Amino acid sequence: MKTRDERIRYVIRHRDGHFINIRCEPTHDFMKVDRWVTEDDVQAFLHGYYAPPDPDNYYAVPIKVTYELETEVSQ
Repeated sequence: MKTRDERIRYVIRHRDGHFINIRCEPTHDFMKVDRWVTEDDVQAFLHGYYAPPDPDNYYAVPIKVTYELETEVSQ
C-alpha cells in the first residue's frame, strides 16, 4: 500500500518577492496562498478577468507538496 505521495503545484509570486492569493492580496508566506495544478492555470488567471493590475510582474513558482499517511494507533 502506498503511504507517501509528492505532487508539484504552483503559486503566484511577484517580481519583488511577495506572493498573492486568488483575491490578489499580498503575503510573504507561500503557505497562505492558493495552489495551482499547472503553470497554464496560473497564466490563465494572470490574464483573465480577476487578474492583478500588473500581471506581467507575476510568475508561477513550483512547490512540492508531500502527502504522507500517518500510522494508525491500534485499539
